[in-house]
Amino acid sequence: MTPLIRRLPRELRHNLGKYLGIFLLMCGSIALTSGFLLAAHSIGCLIDNMRDEYTIEDGRVTTSFEATDGQLEAAEDVTEGVGSVTFHKNFSIDAAIKKPTGDDGTKRTLRTYAHRTEVDIASYCEGTKPQADNEVAVDRVFATNNDLAVGDKVELCGRVYTICGIMTLPDSQALFPNNSDFTVNTITFGVAEVTDAGFSALEDAGGAPAYTYSFTFNDRDLSVAERTDAEKDMVEALTDADARVDDLIDADSNQGIGYARDDVDGDSAMWTALLDIIIVIMAFVFVVLTDATIEEESAVIGTLLASGYRKREIILHYLALPAIIGILAAGLGCALGVAFFTEPMRNLYYGSYSLPPFRVYWSWEIFIKCAVVPAAALVLITLAGLLRKMGKTPLQFLRHEASGKSGTKRGLRLPERMGFVARFRLRVFLRNLGNFATLFVGIAFASLLLLFGLAILPTMTHYADNLETSLVAKHQYTLKAPLELEGSTEEREQWAALERLQSVDGALLTAAEDAEDELDDAADAAQAAADTATASPSAASLSAAQNALAKVQDKKDALYARLDDIANALDCDRDEVIDLIDDASKIDTDNDDIHPVNTTDNGADKIAQAEKYAVYQLQYNRGEGNGEETVTIYGVSPNSRYWKDLNVGEGRIVFGRGLLDKFGWKEGEQVDFYDKYEDKNYSLEYAGNGSTWGSKSDMNVYMSLDDFNELFGNDASYFNGYASDEKLDLDARYFAGDTTPDDMRAVGDQFIGMMSDLIGLMVGLAVFIFLLFMYLLTKAVLDRSARSISYMKVFGYRDGEISRLYIRSITLCVAASLVLSLPVIIGSLTAIFRAMLISYNGNIEIYVPCLSMAACIGIGFATYLVVALLHTRSIKRVSLAEALKVQE
Repeated sequence: MTPLIRRLPRELRHNLGKYLGIFLLMCGSIALTSGFLLAAHSIGCLIDNMRDEYTIEDGRVTTSFEATDGQLEAAEDVTEGVGSVTFHKNFSIDAAIKKPTGDDGTKRTLRTYAHRTEVDIASYCEGTKPQADNEVAVDRVFATNNDLAVGDKVELCGRVYTICGIMTLPDSQALFPNNSDFTVNTITFGVAEVTDAGFSALEDAGGAPAYTYSFTFNDRDLSVAERTDAEKDMVEALTDADARVDDLIDADSNQGIGYARDDVDGDSAMWTALLDIIIVIMAFVFVVLTDATIEEESAVIGTLLASGYRKREIILHYLALPAIIGILAAGLGCALGVAFFTEPMRNLYYGSYSLPPFRVYWSWEIFIKCAVVPAAALVLITLAGLLRKMGKTPLQFLRHEASGKSGTKRGLRLPERMGFVARFRLRVFLRNLGNFATLFVGIAFASLLLLFGLAILPTMTHYADNLETSLVAKHQYTLKAPLELEGSTEEREQWAALERLQSVDGALLTAAEDAEDELDDAADAAQAAADTATASPSAASLSAAQNALAKVQDKKDALYARLDDIANALDCDRDEVIDLIDDASKIDTDNDDIHPVNTTDNGADKIAQAEKYAVYQLQYNRGEGNGEETVTIYGVSPNSRYWKDLNVGEGRIVFGRGLLDKFGWKEGEQVDFYDKYEDKNYSLEYAGNGSTWGSKSDMNVYMSLDDFNELFGNDASYFNGYASDEKLDLDARYFAGDTTPDDMRAVGDQFIGMMSDLIGLMVGLAVFIFLLFMYLLTKAVLDRSARSISYMKVFGYRDGEISRLYIRSITLCVAASLVLSLPVIIGSLTAIFRAMLISYNGNIEIYVPCLSMAACIGIGFATYLVVALLHTRSIKRVSLAEALKVQE
């Protein structure tokens, strides 16, 4: 055993602050990262297992109206080439929820399903599934955010329900009101389950069902390409069978199913990169500190080499403490992360996503990534620095030439007019230029974390403001099909009659129509028999006429029976059904130019201020494997009262500024969009700066309503939305959604709520890194200047005067680093945001207000002041004996 090992304990005591700081930073970073990665890995395993355990759908299709068995069979028949497919009713009602007591009036929505047993099966955390007609099971995250518990009573569409269970739905792991939304909404939106009878009661209370059909392929191992081709065929078959398809979402494109996993994977990569950066910077800190130690002990090393010690032994000696500290920090950090940080990191996701009960899945890959790799990287980088530093001769070490070229070192000549204090401080800076360069990098990295934490709230608030102002009216209604607000009282009665008849089972209406046709045929036959009997009276002809009349009566009785069935379904009498049929028959349903008329008269003033528009969604390929952006195409009226200063018409196309900011299209560039439902491509030209509109959050494309209908091949009178500053009462059968500024504000508030815990963690981590980096690197400056400080004490300088010379030199460098790094940080944040969010819908521009920048500088400088106080004490501890040590 080499005698040099006896120096290790003394060196550790002498540099306890340095090694303790490195140990804490490395141990803390690895603990946080390993805890997060293990939680993320476990959540990923849970999500992967959910597909089979809870029978998650392969996709879903939504129709404007309930599909018939024949239409669904037509869709099933076209998938025989890839194996059979099974459709499952997955109807839902967006029910307004209120708490009977303590409700603050905020608009909250529960997307309520009938209890499912075949596909997308719920996982119950508390309580039981709904069994009584007045029981409801509520999503866990929504219940937590709204203080709901088992046994509480709530109102859904005005009906009182008792919460019987708290659960999660596998197709709603992330709560997105709309699949195209940018972020989840767990505060004002949730999902729930009721019994079949409870669902029917919601319909009776005015709830408008969404006719969604989830489907599963018998072959669950189909590739995405095979599944997508089959889904296109299914949509085409449904359309050919006269079903109006509103939406098709493959499981891979369903954010409710895939968003949580994507978020976990993305965050895991970010945390891994963060750990790698910290470890590399720490390794260079080790190199800087080791260099300082070697320079300080240069004469000792030269003596050892001259005495016969080999360079290998000396390198191993100086490598020992960094290696021991690194290995212990890595091992302990990984153990602490698994034991204490997995649960807090798990809560970051379970507070935002609806997932089954958590369990830990161990991963050796995480252990290697968080413990083995950091320790190995630290040792290798430190070893490389030592090898570079030890490439000198014993004589060079004895002459203290280990830090530079051989020969007498001459300093940079400074201007004579510069005062002594200024020159002294500048000398301190120049002699420690390498340390200050590393300090700048450390400050920039810590500032990046800190400013990210400080800027995320203003950024999301700014984004929420943009979303809120992007709505041109207090209500933007979307419709399943065109619905006219204007109409006479007679027209409203006719359409109300048709809508009421269409609300019953289609089989009853078909049976009544068949019975009516049979009655007409029997009546024609009876008339022919009567004419024959009149022309040539005989016993046979009279008997035939009587039989024909009897058959007419039978058919009439059969028709009345069918009408009675319809009357029972509508809870009315036969005569009212006949009146409904008579009114409905006056509508020319074969005329495509005739649109349904809203059965409720909203009044002349409301109707006059409402404006028609059309809306459709296309996809834009982001490129480089980043998926597809959902882009909303609007058709609006030229000179619109709501879309002010929007220059559309005569073929002009206007792009939202968010699209241009995110994708950077050039003037005259042809932009290709894809219609996944029709399997068609559309090419639109970006004409230049004059063809942009809205804020940088606006991801829409605008054209006139006539150009819209021409582009998509619609009837000239087609529209599917109303912009209105007044609340409209629209028929539930045609109503699709109502977007208000409050809905947009809720999106921003939700994102802020999701990020609040992470923000505190990032700010705390940044302050911790600030503290340690500044302490370690500025301590190296003071340690290197220990002899000079001792000389100054011999010459009579007081501790306060010495502190002003050295500490202020460091202070100026820290202050300059904090300020000068800001442009680099903001540019880096912009690039990081773009890289992080390129694969998500929407465009969030980084918004760093002056207050956040000032706070970043202030927190960084306040952290340094703590370090400066510690260094003031260090200067006091420098002894006069240091100046008396022999130095060749």
